Amino acid sequence: MSYPSAPAEEAVAAPPPAPKRTRLNIGWVMPPFVRELPVDAPDYETGAEQLYTLVTDLMSDRSDEDRFRFALALGSQMDLMLEANVIYAGLCLIEVEGRPSGSTVIVSQIEHESDDDEELLRTTQQALERTHPDDDYQRVELPCGPALSRIGASGFIISAQWSPTGQEVAVQQSQIQVYIPLPGAREMLIFALDSPSSEDWDLHSELFAEILKTIDWGTDQEVEDYRAMRQSAPATVEPADGVKQGLYWHSSRLMDAVALHGSMGGGQVTSVTCAECWGKGLRSACSARHDWYIGSVRSGDLTHALPRAVASFASRGWQTETENAGNHVRVWAGGEAPEQSAGYAFTASVDLGAGRFTAEVTAPCTRAAAATDSLFG
Repeated sequence: MSYPSAPAEEAVAAPPPAPKRTRLNIGWVMPPFVRELPVDAPDYETGAEQLYTLVTDLMSDRSDEDRFRFALALGSQMDLMLEANVIYAGLCLIEVEGRPSGSTVIVSQIEHESDDDEELLRTTQQALERTHPDDDYQRVELPCGPALSRIGASGFIISAQWSPTGQEVAVQQSQIQVYIPLPGAREMLIFALDSPSSEDWDLHSELFAEILKTIDWGTDQEVEDYRAMRQSAPATVEPADGVKQGLYWHSSRLMDAVALHGSMGGGQVTSVTCAECWGKGLRSACSARHDWYIGSVRSGDLTHALPRAVASFASRGWQTETENAGNHVRVWAGGEAPEQSAGYAFTASVDLGAGRFTAEVTAPCTRAAAATDSLFG
């Protein structure tokens, strides 16, 4: 498109500069049992392959037809996610008291035209109230800043083509949406939790609250300053992604085994030197450890947590050792354990007075021989 030139005798004012937008590096922490959907796949074929791999892992005990239908159902939702500027989507599928329970966590990033975050939250609430007048709205203060929450319900139809039963299914679910302005960026994050498991809503909403507490961001300059500071400090080794995935997978199995309700904490993965290498005088990192805990657990539930874990892993060939009057266990993959678990170990303990279950899951030593067909190697 071309524009007509202004007459020579007329003074033409320069257009006002576009408002400067701050580029932010945004991050948050998800528990290892929340499985990410490939919304950022580079193309459709890659996304479909990653999605089916995920479904195969989640539904390893189901038929190929069941897995295919579930993958199709997720795929149909992902098309809608891409249209809604979704930058993250995760599935939280757990077992509570012997029954399956699930929720989804979805993060969208949208643009807006407001220069005032407070005004943005007010107008957002007014718009939502017109569409959802019966829902509950609250202004909240997160560690990352002010936000607006909406608690209500939603529903959708799974068509017969994608339904696991082969019939059209109406799904009603509880929902939380949290609207978070990004400072100086004219953008807003929308974190959403949806769950059809009404009997476990408190558990899923507590998990969601813990995720919201981890949201953080920094400008490009702040990131560069941090990198410069790190370069002047002693070098540390970051565990490889494959090592982290292996730790998360085994932590997830331990969480399934103990089956506790409570608030998640910790979650750090750190490089460590194993005891054997340390005893040989080696000090460089050769392994990694995943530390986490579940707090606010009823003492009656805690008393059964370690016996459940011991029984579950012992039945799969792991070796176990109980200490401290049954309040501490050490479990490691023995010769009869699955090959993909070779070298993994964990320690777990319960504090009945504090209502806390604590775990440390350790990866194999990289200096030792590893399984040639490890799923995480």
